[in-house]
Amino acid sequence: MARPAAVVVKQLRAALAKGWEPGLTVLTGEDRYHLDAAQSALLTYLVPHGSDLALTVFAGNPVDVGEVVAAARSQAMFAARRVVFVREVEILDGKPDLLLAYAAEPPRDSFLIVRAPKLDLRRPLHKALGGAGRLVDLAFSLDATTPRTVAQLAAERDLELDAGLAALLADASAGDLYRAAAELDKLDVWLGGKGRRRVGLEEAREVVFGGVALSGWEITDAILARDLRAGLAAVRKLMSAGEEPLRLIGGLAWRARTLIQAKAMLASGAPEGRALAAARGGDPRRVAAALARYELAELMAFPSRLLQADRCLKSRTLDPLAVMESLVRDLIAPRWSGSA
Repeated sequence: MARPAAVVVKQLRAALAKGWEPGLTVLTGEDRYHLDAAQSALLTYLVPHGSDLALTVFAGNPVDVGEVVAAARSQAMFAARRVVFVREVEILDGKPDLLLAYAAEPPRDSFLIVRAPKLDLRRPLHKALGGAGRLVDLAFSLDATTPRTVAQLAAERDLELDAGLAALLADASAGDLYRAAAELDKLDVWLGGKGRRRVGLEEAREVVFGGVALSGWEITDAILARDLRAGLAAVRKLMSAGEEPLRLIGGLAWRARTLIQAKAMLASGAPEGRALAAARGGDPRRVAAALARYELAELMAFPSRLLQADRCLKSRTLDPLAVMESLVRDLIAPRWSGSA
């Protein structure tokens, strides 16, 4: 089993503190956030500020692997190290022989780094990249954005999140740490000031995810669990607190779209991991359980029911609480056997 990408980056930084062996290093894996973090740490170490003459970057245009290896073997001018960075593995072409020879006996103080989020092991060159040098594997995980990792990202911005907000951001970001970081940056700017700042769910409602995804998340949780009692309780609580029902419907619509997309992907034979990522549910076990509770036809009926509730609210002829309670019953009740 692949190690969590955050752990790999931590271990990489610890290794850099002791020195980095010359030769071939391949950065791979689909966790782009940690892939970028590993790339930044490695290049910052090998090419300190003011020593850019040591670095050659290949990007954009196709290049033969022989040219890349020749650059890595050449003598650096005005620098102690020779560092060659291939930004996109897709531009590399040619046979792997020269690459294998370089990886087996790299020159002293010569470093060749290849960024390869995906390696096609059917191609000899990619197979060589995956096995000849030092492979730093930053595999994507749906568990990447846990409340703990979100809280750590917040602490880097001098933000202290309530546990509920950290959990919600982790849940809605669904493994995309760039998404979580972007929302935290918005909170940082909105709060302003310096020093440690504490922020809770109520303060974040108008800022995070445009305020829409946060609206009615308590109701959404109940719908995912098909728990009518909890759903009705959440509606009554939020409405009595002054929450706008149209905003609640906006939050439910956001979640409905992601669930429909994920369920449709599963129905078409897509890998479960990709479908769960599309659902943006954070905890894959919770999302998988939610998708198992609903048939695709049931989920496909959500938009029309949400539209109907939206029109009822805008007509102003019906009690908003009654409209929202009816909506929750319709979304949850088909398989529900308890009593409110």
